[in-house]
Amino acid sequence: MKRKLLMVGVGISIGLGSLLTAMPNTALAIQKNEQLESEKKEVQEKKSELESEITQKEEKIGEIKQQKVGVEQEIKRLDLAVSETRGKIDGTKAQIQETKEEIERLEAEMKVLEERIQKRDELIKERMRSLQQSGGVVSYVDVLLGAKSFNDFINRISAVSTFVQADREIMNEHEADIKQLEENKAEVKTLLAQQEDQLKELDRLEVQLQGQIQEQNKVMAQLEVEEQKMHEELHALEDVGELLAAQEKAIQMEINAWNQRQKELEEQRRKAEEERKKAEAEGTTPPPSPPPVVNNGAFMNPTTGRLTSGFGMRWGRMHFGIDIGKGGRVGNVPIYAAASGTVTRSRLESSYGNVIMITHYINGRQMTTVYAHLDQRFVSQYDRVEQGQLIGYMGNTGDSTGPHLHFEIYDGPYSPSQYSGGHSNAVNPLQYVSF
Repeated sequence: MKRKLLMVGVGISIGLGSLLTAMPNTALAIQKNEQLESEKKEVQEKKSELESEITQKEEKIGEIKQQKVGVEQEIKRLDLAVSETRGKIDGTKAQIQETKEEIERLEAEMKVLEERIQKRDELIKERMRSLQQSGGVVSYVDVLLGAKSFNDFINRISAVSTFVQADREIMNEHEADIKQLEENKAEVKTLLAQQEDQLKELDRLEVQLQGQIQEQNKVMAQLEVEEQKMHEELHALEDVGELLAAQEKAIQMEINAWNQRQKELEEQRRKAEEERKKAEAEGTTPPPSPPPVVNNGAFMNPTTGRLTSGFGMRWGRMHFGIDIGKGGRVGNVPIYAAASGTVTRSRLESSYGNVIMITHYINGRQMTTVYAHLDQRFVSQYDRVEQGQLIGYMGNTGDSTGPHLHFEIYDGPYSPSQYSGGHSNAVNPLQYVSF
């Protein structure tokens, strides 16, 4: 039954029923008028406070929107960085693949070099075996001295030189190939290690960027929750503002009606005085003055039926009114205005369903009645209603578990849930009605 708002709607629309009473003197009429003006001023002050708070909420929403823009830009920047990093990762992986292919090519070349070295080793070993078989030492002097002629001697010198040079070249090539093989292996291993380290660094960077994106998404989610909360609070304030505006208008309507009524009463007194003087002049008895309208301020039952839930704690929370059930009755069950007054709210709400709020001014006291979960409503905002007037039918709209009337009475204005303790001025309707 609670309606959650952040500010109070000061229901100060004044019922005319008790105010349209013949006044014994002008001073009392002026006092009543001043009281209405005072209540109107109070509503205007609360409207001013409310407008200031609405402005603050709107500014806060603007700040949140700016923060969201900043977070969105940061997320876009991080997304771009992730995209660039993934591009680098793909590029590095391609380079690693190329390096591995280069390694395979070098390994193939190394295999050729190893085979070449192995053949040279065999050639050297073969020569060594030949030397061992010939006595273990090659005597190039013996070869030269064994020449049969000078030409043979020259040929033998050339052959010996060729053999010596060939052996020297074989050994040099052997050493160069081994050195090149070792250098190639070291170079490729270094390049592969560098690329693998670069890949690890890029992977780490991507994880870091993804973590930052997650954090920014959390910030965005928090901002959206906060913005939603601000919008709900702003809507609540605007709702209260609408109620205050309605109450201010209702008060002005009551002031105008009060002033008109005082003019009518003054005119009645003037005519009565003229008739009295005329009767005295004619020596006749003046007609008696009409008796003043008397209103004892009592509320009538707003409907018929059995009380199904009373005022007080219910299901672990406070129930600020009473429920009167339909009790299986077929057809429409009428709902009546419990007292004369002005309608300050008549609409469909999520909790109350179809709801009507009427404020009354009874014997110098402002009171408010609430009629909730109606099936139909027959009065609109600012309508003047009289006690016992049909205002709707019992229903099951809003937060309701079955056809019934939820009826509340406030000693003063209707006070929403989250203002000054919420419903703090709600009174037990059974103090004024009986079921």
